[in-house]
Amino acid sequence: MTIIITGGAGFIGSNFIFYMMKKYPDYRIICLDKLTYAGNLSTLAPVMGKPNFRFVKMDICDREAVYGLFEEKNPDVVVNFAAESHVDRSILNPEIFLETNIIGTSVLMDACRKYGIGRYHQVSTDEVYGDLPL
Repeated sequence: MTIIITGGAGFIGSNFIFYMMKKYPDYRIICLDKLTYAGNLSTLAPVMGKPNFRFVKMDICDREAVYGLFEEKNPDVVVNFAAESHVDRSILNPEIFLETNIIGTSVLMDACRKYGIGRYHQVSTDEVYGDLPL
């Protein structure tokens, strides 16, 4: 089983990677992260040398690069943790939220459709899902 995990250098994504590698040591894990303010490569230090782990610095909005990775690695599952999530940052630059949270998500879903990926998990922010009525 090959899993692409986006946003895996962030707090939640990296902990998911650690969990998956411990629970499923025979799975191949590919972490795709742009390494923005939320991602820190040193977070992944415990798994960087593992033979079944690969880190790829990439923007999920880069359709050509994402398609190339999917074609090369033929993943079975995609888990998307990549998202802009700091509300105060969205006030300063709302376009980056649209790019990552909407366009990037669309690129990943299009790649899943194009390459026949049977399972896609979206873990994101209200900028993708919208707010919850109370």
